[in-house]
Amino acid sequence: MNKNSGFLKRYSGAQWSFFWAGITFGVAQIIYMIGLWMEKVQAGKTPSLKPITVTTDLGKMFRSMEVSFYRLFDLPDFQLYGKAIDGVASTGGAFIPGIGWPIVGMIIGGWLVTRMEKESRAWVYYPPKVLFISFLGGMVFSYGTRLAGGCTLNHLMGGIPLMNIHSFVTVFFMAIGGALGFYILSRVGMASYFKHQETRSYVCGNDPGESATCPQGKKGTSNPLYWVGLLFAIFFIGIAFYGGLFNPESLQHLKKGELVAFGKSVDSKGWYYVIFTLTAGIIGGVGLAKSGMGTECALVSWEAGGMMKKHDGHYAKMGVPRITRTLMRSYLPMIGLMAHWVVMLGFIVFAWIAFDVSPAFSGALKFQTTAGNLIGGVFLGLGAVMLIGCEIRSYMRIGMGYLNTLVGFMGFAIGYLPFTLNYAAHKEFLSSSVMIETYKWYEYIAPNSIAGQKAVLALWWVVLLLALIYVIKIGARNVGAATSSLVHKSTEDVQNEIDEKGKQQGGSIDGVSVPVPASV
Repeated sequence: MNKNSGFLKRYSGAQWSFFWAGITFGVAQIIYMIGLWMEKVQAGKTPSLKPITVTTDLGKMFRSMEVSFYRLFDLPDFQLYGKAIDGVASTGGAFIPGIGWPIVGMIIGGWLVTRMEKESRAWVYYPPKVLFISFLGGMVFSYGTRLAGGCTLNHLMGGIPLMNIHSFVTVFFMAIGGALGFYILSRVGMASYFKHQETRSYVCGNDPGESATCPQGKKGTSNPLYWVGLLFAIFFIGIAFYGGLFNPESLQHLKKGELVAFGKSVDSKGWYYVIFTLTAGIIGGVGLAKSGMGTECALVSWEAGGMMKKHDGHYAKMGVPRITRTLMRSYLPMIGLMAHWVVMLGFIVFAWIAFDVSPAFSGALKFQTTAGNLIGGVFLGLGAVMLIGCEIRSYMRIGMGYLNTLVGFMGFAIGYLPFTLNYAAHKEFLSSSVMIETYKWYEYIAPNSIAGQKAVLALWWVVLLLALIYVIKIGARNVGAATSSLVHKSTEDVQNEIDEKGKQQGGSIDGVSVPVPASV
């Protein structure tokens, strides 16, 4: 019992590896899909396997907050996020009031990690320039989600393993946007803030190249914007949570002349759905917060890993932190993402073959390939880098108290408005620019055979599994660490291992001087 207690204390109080964070998020995806599966069966509908999506629910939560604000101050409904009929939200516009339980869960998961580690990230300091760019990043990113039919979670974590054609196209243009963002921000002196995660022991116990966010007399909570962003987040979460649990009439909407329940409330979906999808969000949020895992950093590592290995000194001069250069060269973010793919897709392939429950993401315009995937993909990549991370990390970072994320999240709310205020025009643009109508590669490869489509997806799972093993080996070789270190150690521990090895070898790795960490 003491041994188990020590194990739990150790791993609850420390950061995790990207690999195990990816496994954890894969488990969260399975729990989420089971929740949707059960809800469909209980409603007498055909179930399908749909991984976590968040940005449509995010729009519904902004609409909920908007309607509640008008009610609270007895103001007219300006209908920024959706239309209304006789003062009651309707289905005629972009969004109706509702809740995304995984969003709430990921925020809770991030907060739980601060309790486990006894360290909120409210201490992390970002200068005004970074906060301004984070706000703009939130705007750019959220608008990109509307054009691209989803966020980086949708496309990179769900769409790629499910072989969605529009996701492959979107991710290609995300890579362009991410590279563009990295180049621009490095030129304006922001490279030192490109970090996956902040822990006080590493950041404030290290050399100047690693400690840009260490308070040094200032901290996140000393900025009034922290409290503005925190109040915004509390109002955002509180209204959605209240509506989801109690389904107040003021937050219901009209459909065919009748009031319909608050979107995804207990009344409309049932307790099983709510418990499973909220739990999935909490588990996923814990995995993300325990590692700093995200989607855009995985994509950047795929692009930049080889270049940073060859030209590490160049990126060091640019101000990219040593731990970030190690992160990219080791492909750790990609390892986490691919571990998630293997777990999630393994479940989907099994369920499709054994129970004939097919993958979702078909049958709607947003899942076809349009010009929006090209433009929106660039915005997603650019906005994610400007946010110092990606959208999926934002929810757990809100729970952890990151100042730049609280500010960037307010930018999310602004970025939706060009779409919601010009909803019909955007729908017309997307419908008129369809380039590929087929939804998935396995449908394209085996159009007339369900058995063939299952076989193609199963083969894709094998490819991803082998690719994961290969990337772990290449990443370990790139940084001179053991493969077991990349699998089991946190990024900070991997970096400390590399620094110690560099010290023993004369203070350099790959011919680049490696400063020795100061004592904590």
